[in-house]
Amino acid sequence: MFSVHSFINSPVDSLSYILSNPESQEALIIDPGTESDTRLTDHLNDNRLNLKFIFLTHEHFDHILGVNFLRETFPDVLVVSSSKTSDRLSNPKKNLAIFHNQINLIVEKADILISEGPLEMINLEFEIFSTPGHTDSSVSLKIDNSFFSGDFLLQGSRIVTNLPTGSKKDYQESIEKYSSMLQGITIYPGHGETYTFGN
Repeated sequence: MFSVHSFINSPVDSLSYILSNPESQEALIIDPGTESDTRLTDHLNDNRLNLKFIFLTHEHFDHILGVNFLRETFPDVLVVSSSKTSDRLSNPKKNLAIFHNQINLIVEKADILISEGPLEMINLEFEIFSTPGHTDSSVSLKIDNSFFSGDFLLQGSRIVTNLPTGSKKDYQESIEKYSSMLQGITIYPGHGETYTFGN
């Protein structure tokens, strides 16, 4: 049992998600993409939620802009990402911030490095999938019939694969690898509306 709330970011309209466990009153945030986003802190405080983790699907600035603010606000929070994402967080060229007037965006490395497989957070069982294509660092997060895809899956939009470390070939391989598993699954993408895969 878990709850999901989404937030549209700015200056880029990526999406952040708060997942919470009503039983433990613990929460995690996926891809906080707005700087100093008090909507997230207000939601946590209003619902008396204890923020335990920040999960990053990849390193692009529109998915990490809020990490520093959340780390300052919640000193015990742990950032979770792939090792490649972690290595690029502190480099404004590799996190692409320098190309969007966010020249000084430097985020410290993740606290927990993950790869494919099961992962327990907020007293819930998740599964991590390596989903390269948009970047070679991209990971997605699945719980029950919900799949948080970052920029791996977007409804009705062409996936951008021509940015650094992106690969059209890798993307096609990722789609082929997971398409049967994803049939009928609810997709929570990094941009756009939630949808059911295969519809």
